[in-house]
Amino acid sequence: MANYTDGISPSYNRKGIPMPSRVKEKWISLSDLSHFLMGSDTLEDLAENASSYIVSILEVDYCRIILMDLDGRFYCKSEYSRSKPFHLNGTIFEPTVAESVYTRLLDPENHIRLLLAHEHLTPIERASLGIKETEKSWIIPLKVEARGIGVLILGQEGSNGSHLLSEDSYYMVDLISDQLSNAIHRAQMSEQLESLSIETVIALSKTLETRDLHSASHSKLMASLSEQMGVQFNLSVRETRELCWAALLHDIGKIGVEDTILKKPGPLSESEWAVMKTHPEIGAQIVRGVSGLESIAPLIMTHHERYDGKGYPAGLKGDEIPLGGRILAVVDTYSTMIEGRPYQEKRTHAEALQEIIDYSGSAYDPDVVKAFISLFDGSQEKDH
Repeated sequence: MANYTDGISPSYNRKGIPMPSRVKEKWISLSDLSHFLMGSDTLEDLAENASSYIVSILEVDYCRIILMDLDGRFYCKSEYSRSKPFHLNGTIFEPTVAESVYTRLLDPENHIRLLLAHEHLTPIERASLGIKETEKSWIIPLKVEARGIGVLILGQEGSNGSHLLSEDSYYMVDLISDQLSNAIHRAQMSEQLESLSIETVIALSKTLETRDLHSASHSKLMASLSEQMGVQFNLSVRETRELCWAALLHDIGKIGVEDTILKKPGPLSESEWAVMKTHPEIGAQIVRGVSGLESIAPLIMTHHERYDGKGYPAGLKGDEIPLGGRILAVVDTYSTMIEGRPYQEKRTHAEALQEIIDYSGSAYDPDVVKAFISLFDGSQEKDH
């Protein structure tokens, strides 16, 4: 099937007839929907906004995106209506109804593109799917290859005919259902991967905790501060999440450092310090080997780099250091100072902030320092 969603709308329909400007506008809107689907971060965001896009493009009264869970049940993921309030979001429909409708939609011998609810569904099925007798509704399969993942329901209030959609709109429905299916599938896979990644982060952080209890509390404080810094820099949900993961695991490479060095109560010797300075590289190597955590490796690798290029392990300078690495450098320093070390006394909150300010532009990115200080503006932070 031709793809007209690359940003250029066609001037003619499939019969070669010039399309009116209103139809051209629909194709432009379809291109916008396509770009949105490709860029959506979460299934929640995708489903909610896609519903409103589809209502606008196809000029229907409402759109429901109904997905199938692991138990084979349909549930309403998203609903958008021009005129009536939402009432089905989160509703789980009876498995027997889902199976009945789905069997007809996905039967490979039938090649069904869509079902007209009032012609192909029984009253019980219509009622179970939330379709009223006063509505004309179309049910379109959402599938990836041969596997069904849900249905798209389009409806019109009080429509008397069975031709709610024009021929061009039918073609658009095919494109929309294909792209929506693939986008939902990607989002579902991403959420499953994220769930596994969270479990992995927890497991790795607990592993580090068994080696160094101090590192556990230190990393948790860093994660909390990093989340706030993500807001300061207007990072996306994904970027903020990855920054927090990197904060929790920034010292995971210390697993490769001997206890005699890691837990030494006094200052490290030159040779011991050389070993300790390998932990960013070790940590980055560890997370690169974990599916779903590869993206945080550069942040772990660079959290001891300095803005002036005098840090380690690579001596990166300025913007050569990823923003996440520059953020971690500041929150790591702050957390270390207020918690103390066996070989270093605790600092007060005010003392820690002042030292960070003193090294702004040399050790730390001035913009990051400014954003970090602003976290405490107007607060009554007590000295520790």
